[in-house]
Amino acid sequence: MVSQWAGRFGGRDFVRLWAATTASSFGTTLTTVALPLVALVTLHASTFAVGLISAAELLSWLVLGLSAGVWVDRLARRPLMVACDLLRAVALVSVPVAVATGMVSVPQLVLVALVLGVASVFFDIAGQTYLPLVVEADGLLAGNSRLQAGQSAAQTGGPAVGGALAQLIGAPLTLLVDVASYLFSALFLSTLRTREEPSEVTDRARMLPQIREGLRHVLADPVIRPLMLVAAGLNMVGTAYETLLVPFLLRTVEVRPALIGVLLAVGGVGGVLGGVLGPRVAARLGGARTMVLTACVCPLISMLAPLSTAGAGLVLLGAGLVGREVCITVFSLLARSYRQATVSRVLLARVTASIRFISWGVLPIGALLGGSLGELAGNRAALWAVCGLLLLTPLPLLFSDLRGRRDLPEAPVRESQPA
Repeated sequence: MVSQWAGRFGGRDFVRLWAATTASSFGTTLTTVALPLVALVTLHASTFAVGLISAAELLSWLVLGLSAGVWVDRLARRPLMVACDLLRAVALVSVPVAVATGMVSVPQLVLVALVLGVASVFFDIAGQTYLPLVVEADGLLAGNSRLQAGQSAAQTGGPAVGGALAQLIGAPLTLLVDVASYLFSALFLSTLRTREEPSEVTDRARMLPQIREGLRHVLADPVIRPLMLVAAGLNMVGTAYETLLVPFLLRTVEVRPALIGVLLAVGGVGGVLGGVLGPRVAARLGGARTMVLTACVCPLISMLAPLSTAGAGLVLLGAGLVGREVCITVFSLLARSYRQATVSRVLLARVTASIRFISWGVLPIGALLGGSLGELAGNRAALWAVCGLLLLTPLPLLFSDLRGRRDLPEAPVRESQPA
């Protein structure tokens, strides 16, 4: 299997990249369960505090998203990704240490989340722009599909393991598994041998013109622009949705932490299915048609979550999470592959950063929105309100030229000189 992948997707470097991102994703999704439980169980924090912690991790995209793309253009990507993994490992170690010494607090969890967010910004942009160096252009969709399937598989196991470990050994010690995953990822990334061409963007180039060039490309592109707006809507409102899930299950439905992890893991199955089936569905229905379909179905199937109750009623939650993840995964991998295939490598990091600045910069707003609605209206009513907002997210795509198309346009790679 490894030799088959190596031959098809650019050598063993693709396998190493896949192993690193999969391991990192496993630990990260484990932390999405464990870190809120540290706040809720160890510190007896409020739903708003959980939203604040989530917002802190996501705030980095809003603050650093644009400038990070310029820095990634100037730096070697592989060493940068290794450094980000090590920084995240150090930040997470501090939590169980603080718990053991009786010094843990919500402000510390917010600070740890902030460090994780900063490192993740640089890691994500570097990773997305490193893949085209490992995989040929005609293999990007398949390569992205396999990376997504691996990450989704890890995300399926991560919450289940996180919930079980949190119940057995406590949420603080569970974070050490994420530390190990980052160290594993750093080890595999350090063995990559794909040669990076010297950057065409020098340190002397002014940052603001480079940032404007990336933003101008995103806002002027008739395909990338609506895809980015839909992603921003799904991300912002989806973060509010996800912020409410753990408090909703723990305090409203009264589900035990171990079962919470299992339920979140069930949702990860949808990510695996989306990663595997995405290219096949796009080949049959067409890329544009598939993206419109997934963007419209996602809000509808998300409504199963607030309908769920204890016992057999949790089946509704599981079905909603699976369907939601299928839609988001297929939409994301098609958008990402289109961008990687059509944007010049000189601009790719800045275009990626510009998109993430907008589409991920709204994530802390969503986290605070979810936490605030949960405090004001209760967790179930807040979930219904969030589902109502999700219905608005496909509108940019429905009013774009993509609505009547079967396939995404085969735009040539845009060659642009650095600012």
